[in-house]
Amino acid sequence: MAIVQVNPLVYGFGPYERYTHNVTTDIIREVNRLKLANGIVFDVSFDPNQFIEALEMHQPKVIIGIGQHPRARKIRIERRARNWRESASSKGKPIESYGPEFRYASLKIPTTEETTVTYDAGGYVCNYSMYLMCREAEKMEAKYAFLHVPVQVDIQRTIELFNAVLER
Repeated sequence: MAIVQVNPLVYGFGPYERYTHNVTTDIIREVNRLKLANGIVFDVSFDPNQFIEALEMHQPKVIIGIGQHPRARKIRIERRARNWRESASSKGKPIESYGPEFRYASLKIPTTEETTVTYDAGGYVCNYSMYLMCREAEKMEAKYAFLHVPVQVDIQRTIELFNAVLER
């Protein structure tokens, strides 16, 4: 059996709004320490170039985005992103004026008792990144998924979830 080089990319985000620490930075640090994937921490910004440049540099076949969800109690497996962006300081508007209303994750994440599947990634930068990455992953013939994690997430359990996905 031939081994396909997937060159996985896992990304998270830095601090935002009133959250001076984002747990996804800890997860990315562990991903990099264990050499599970290329781990990147993006700025919390509606800047498409930061995402596209990372994809161009790493050329991954598997992409997993993670964002902190302050009210989540379980890891949320986000299945779709909406063509909408908003923030506390700006009125909402479409991400792409010509794009479809929704884009869907193509990488299946196994469900466990610690996860839940949702179809609403919000309207902030997590949803924005998911929408763009779904589009770009399709162009690159890569698989893509997005997870929202609780602030108090068990980092080791999250790493185990990544391992289950990346070993398939």
